[in-house]
Amino acid sequence: MSTMARPAAALLIDADNLSPEVADKAIADLLARGFLITVLRAYGSPETLSAARDVLQKHAARVVVNQGRGTTDAALVIDAMDLLHAGGLPPTVAIGSSDGDFAPLAVRLRESGREVLCYAQGHKADLDVLQRVYAEVVSLSPRGSARAAAPVAAPIAALQAPPSPARKSARKTTARKAPPPPPAPAPASDPASIVWSLLEDMPGFLEGESLELNTVVKMLRDAKVMTKSTSAPSFFRKLDLPIELSPARAPNKLRRLDGVD
Repeated sequence: MSTMARPAAALLIDADNLSPEVADKAIADLLARGFLITVLRAYGSPETLSAARDVLQKHAARVVVNQGRGTTDAALVIDAMDLLHAGGLPPTVAIGSSDGDFAPLAVRLRESGREVLCYAQGHKADLDVLQRVYAEVVSLSPRGSARAAAPVAAPIAALQAPPSPARKSARKTTARKAPPPPPAPAPASDPASIVWSLLEDMPGFLEGESLELNTVVKMLRDAKVMTKSTSAPSFFRKLDLPIELSPARAPNKLRRLDGVD
């Protein structure tokens, strides 16, 4: 397909929300659909954009550095509206973010006649909100950290074999075999493994960067693995994971210890 014949698309990535691996997969998915990505931008803190440098350079993405904590979403929305009013947005717009913060933006772009897609990262996806406002939600996982859903226990009635009807036979009746033992319950998921897998999805964690502890705690509570009444130090102390909370008194940062130089 020639460049002139390919439909155009824009991809606006919240790099504070998507890992570099997921951002790379989002770009690859758009290209595989036959789109020409005419607008490719990533928004985030200096730390997250630096962690995604290789991916962003590979695809010649333009980066927009935020103005401090909590300003990435506003930067993306303002940029999107500037592009919209300047006529710089193509008919298809994709937003790379897992939460519902950009729902109003998606609705506004849809009202302008554009098809709006969402690229979300696995467990982080707020599907109840996303599926209401986007034409399509594509859920992606970082390489090597995909998780299978926990098996659902079958109803008790389904585990019990129905009684066999009595048969009349002239042959000698044989002894009835004892019923097989009930299936053993599925082993509970290891909480430490679940938490570690969730941490691996956070941008910068695998590289040993210090993460905001409040951001980590919010992610764990959203994933229903940490209660609101549990403090972060006691929660991680019980799991005995190779991580460090700093400073020791009133910690506000978390980083990985193993495998980091």
